[in-house]
Amino acid sequence: MQLDFLNVLFTVIFLVVLVLPGYILAKADIFKEYADSVLSALVLFVAQPMLIITSFQKQPYSKEIARNMLICAGLTALVHIVMIAFVFLVIRGNDAKRNILRGASVFANCGYMGIPFLQLLFGNSNPEVLIYAAVIISIFNIFDWSFGIFMVSGNKKTINIFNILLNPTIISIIIGFILFITVRTPLVDIAEEGSTLDLVLTKFMNSINYLSEMVTPLAMMVIGVKLSKMKLKDIVLNKVAYIASFNKLIIMSLVSILIVAFLPISEVLKYTIFFTMSMPCATSNVLFAVRFGGDAETASVSILLSTLLSIVTIPLMFLVFQALV
Repeated sequence: MQLDFLNVLFTVIFLVVLVLPGYILAKADIFKEYADSVLSALVLFVAQPMLIITSFQKQPYSKEIARNMLICAGLTALVHIVMIAFVFLVIRGNDAKRNILRGASVFANCGYMGIPFLQLLFGNSNPEVLIYAAVIISIFNIFDWSFGIFMVSGNKKTINIFNILLNPTIISIIIGFILFITVRTPLVDIAEEGSTLDLVLTKFMNSINYLSEMVTPLAMMVIGVKLSKMKLKDIVLNKVAYIASFNKLIIMSLVSILIVAFLPISEVLKYTIFFTMSMPCATSNVLFAVRFGGDAETASVSILLSTLLSIVTIPLMFLVFQALV
């Protein structure tokens, strides 16, 4: 499988361009004050879970994919562990800005932006990409809803096992994985062609696919709405956001490259881990900051600034990735 620089560059450019509808509608006051919360809820509770479930329905079960899923989980966990150790080593103190800086440096927007990016980049040519992305998101959620909450809040008591196990992303991954390893073939292929069951399953999966396809436009609209609420000087002059963006877009990208580049594993798996870990700062940082009394403004600026900078950093880090791989 070959990817080139221009393909990656135009993919990230046109993905970020999708923030414009949300930005314009919010500036025109067509989207009201809480539009980003409503759109985020649609992505989190409807579109993204459906996308994850359908990701496991793209191709039949195979031992190779199952093995790669385990490798993917282990390597993704390793990337997060290395980055968590890094931020606690270099970022000292326990004030609100430093707490946000740690969280923003470690956790990638692999759900809201990572999956849309992979969809645009690979299309239907490598359906297993979304299966590996779903695994990455599950590991991300485990770390984010434990270490992520702790980093942003600075309080160990905020960690709750039920937050990890009962969030919609984890539930959808469990459902998708169970169907994947038990049915072992896409649902649309299990019934005899032309039968009533075949008609029912086909229509059902079409409906699920419609919901899953909302992820890309809705997720980018959320970022556009948030961008409309920020003043340019607040984004450009926030030093903490620049440090967070550097750690997230450069340091974490390098960590992921060094971890996967020299391993004898699937090239598709290497690409998936690299690209998802190279995404901008996660939107969950704002959610946790609001919920647990953190610095929500710095979290928001870090997301927006890193998203804009990712237009440059993702293609450039891809060149580094290519040089080593």
